Amino acid sequence: MTRQIRQELERQVQSLERENPKQTAAAMESELARRVPVAYGSFKEETPILRSRLRAIQRWRAGAKGRGAGSGLRHLFPYLWPVGERQRREVEPTFVSSPVVASGSWRIFLYNCSPEVVRDVRIRLDGVELDYTPSIGVSRFTEIHWQKLDSIKALSFSGSGSSDTRHQLEVHFVIAKGTREARIQGDLLLDSMQGWTFFDSRDGRRRELE
Repeated sequence: MTRQIRQELERQVQSLERENPKQTAAAMESELARRVPVAYGSFKEETPILRSRLRAIQRWRAGAKGRGAGSGLRHLFPYLWPVGERQRREVEPTFVSSPVVASGSWRIFLYNCSPEVVRDVRIRLDGVELDYTPSIGVSRFTEIHWQKLDSIKALSFSGSGSSDTRHQLEVHFVIAKGTREARIQGDLLLDSMQGWTFFDSRDGRRRELE
């Protein structure tokens, strides 16, 4: 699949997201087949497994949404998005994921799904500043080191059966060549037996972590 085709698919997905943010990835895939059959055909040929196509659509819909109303720029989409190990490997095939079998992921990464480098990235979890990264390049990752928080680490080794707990994630960063500030906020869900399973953004979007 050429870069031009991928960009067209990304543009169409983000347009669909603007039209109906509650639409499922499966519904978006059907709409892509109708709107851009040639580009979709190339996408389907290169990515024959439905689950992988839906994951790609989920990544694309988390990209930069564009300009909001008013005189200034309002970035409606986060430029960064949390992902798990298997999701990272889909983007970066050379990444070696853990052999541990789980529905979620025991490691979390921030993925730069934007068209530009983001800078001055500060990561807070449950109100505690965990990590700082000077910059994250396009389609690159940085890890969220949640193990630094003993309270969360204790939950993951509790052995008291599967149970979900919510942990507030807040990430501040700088975009537009260092001229504008942006952030993402939401809850990460930790299953004590399966790892991190979902990210619930404050804007209502919920994404699976794998």
